[in-house]
Amino acid sequence: MFEHYDLTDRFPMKFDVERMRKELEELENENWLSHYDEALADGWTTIPLVSHDGSADGAESQRIGKWGEYKRTRYVDQLPYFKEILDAFDCPHGRIRIMKLMPNSVINEHRDTYSEVSDYAFGQVRLHIPIVTNDKVKFIVNGTNYHLKEGRLYYVNFSKKHYVRNDGDEPRTHLVLDVKVNDFLEKIFPKLTPYQKLECHISRKLIPVFIWHPKKNYLRIMSWFWRNYNGSRIQSLRHRLFPKRDPY
Repeated sequence: MFEHYDLTDRFPMKFDVERMRKELEELENENWLSHYDEALADGWTTIPLVSHDGSADGAESQRIGKWGEYKRTRYVDQLPYFKEILDAFDCPHGRIRIMKLMPNSVINEHRDTYSEVSDYAFGQVRLHIPIVTNDKVKFIVNGTNYHLKEGRLYYVNFSKKHYVRNDGDEPRTHLVLDVKVNDFLEKIFPKLTPYQKLECHISRKLIPVFIWHPKKNYLRIMSWFWRNYNGSRIQSLRHRLFPKRDPY
């Protein structure tokens, strides 16, 4: 199953980068929101265009909601060309964000799982339209570095491990759309072969069981361990038996 695909030539609308950049200038003095998971990234900020409740004023505005209940934020009416782009996606909308990654910033390696999954096999995808980028951005998915060009429309399978580094001198800015696969989007993607259909079916069955659940259980166990270990008699005894030594 493809993990990266350039959908630009299959999409009915072509994206005018200059118009997008012009409207970006109107957002320079707006309150760009830091990502709600501070451990995941530094220097990664957002303007929400569609959020779970229509809000755009805090980190919680970026949280996942329920399909069918997402609402456009106040920014959409301020940005007529971005509104045209949103209208061109004739499919259910989830979170849609303008996302900026500052120079010398990193999005740490992770997978998008459960309700945040963005994998064609699971019927929901995350599409990127780069607006401003540079050749020093590293976009690593499953060990492969993909260069996403400005004004193009890309699908990337983010259920695989991925991370991003901006080693350039200017912010990297993308329009990022979480959307549900329906008849409209199926026509935008290449037709699946019988083997790919089988691969999608297997992925839906096996990925949660063998990748998502074990990691979630591991994190729960470690969280429980540290809550009970810190300040415990076992910790005190360990420090007495194995005191830390000054290396100097």
